[in-house]
Amino acid sequence: SRSLVAQSAPVSTFEEPPRALAMMRALLRGLPVAARSLRPQPAAFRPAAAPCAAAAAPAARHFAAAAVGPKPKHEDGTLEGRYATALFMASGGKLDKVYGDMSGLRSMMEESQDFKLLVETPGIDPDSKVAALESVCKKAGSDAAVINFLKVLIENKRIHMLQRIVDLFEVFYRAEKGLVPCKVTSAAALSSSQQAEVKKAMEKRAEKGSTLIMEFNTNPAILGGLVVKMGEAVFDNSVATRLERLQTQLLVPLS
Repeated sequence: SRSLVAQSAPVSTFEEPPRALAMMRALLRGLPVAARSLRPQPAAFRPAAAPCAAAAAPAARHFAAAAVGPKPKHEDGTLEGRYATALFMASGGKLDKVYGDMSGLRSMMEESQDFKLLVETPGIDPDSKVAALESVCKKAGSDAAVINFLKVLIENKRIHMLQRIVDLFEVFYRAEKGLVPCKVTSAAALSSSQQAEVKKAMEKRAEKGSTLIMEFNTNPAILGGLVVKMGEAVFDNSVATRLERLQTQLLVPLS
């Protein structure tokens, strides 16, 4: 870690904008009952579906027409990536708002099994799923582009991909804002001053104008030193890795 600290430079602190997650979570308190009522039923007992196909199609066309903004700096050719790209292009000047709303949906999926069930269960009637998600999002103040996007996912039977789509949208958002995740792993917890030194050192290595999003973790298995993953680059200065390299060198036959 001494070599990293030697290359120190000032670093900006970054905090993702606060979101109204408390409101969104509060709306889920009554969701268990709703989710149970929306669980798949035998065909003979399902109520007749309301004619929403015609209404859903215009929503899809409207969303496609709205996706006229610039493409994200980071590209992903997967199906989930194409949906995330479409949402990014439709965000316009509301990128921060849309990102916050999508992050809120992901948090709810992680914290509420009932909400995750509602989103990912394929047998739930699409009209009921649209109504439930639209109600939650509207009461939470989600942007209209997000609500429309969810409707398109349901119509295209891709709503089960939502969590992965949000993850990719986050990658696009961070690339647009110059935000670079920097994950630091040490054998024992670092003090505040040590964290600050590592942060300054990694800012020196980051691209000019970038803002690091620091994350500090511990893993006793590395024995000592640091392992830093900044963006796609990995800097492994752990004692475990150095011992492994030394062992490999010692096992090489003498010529």
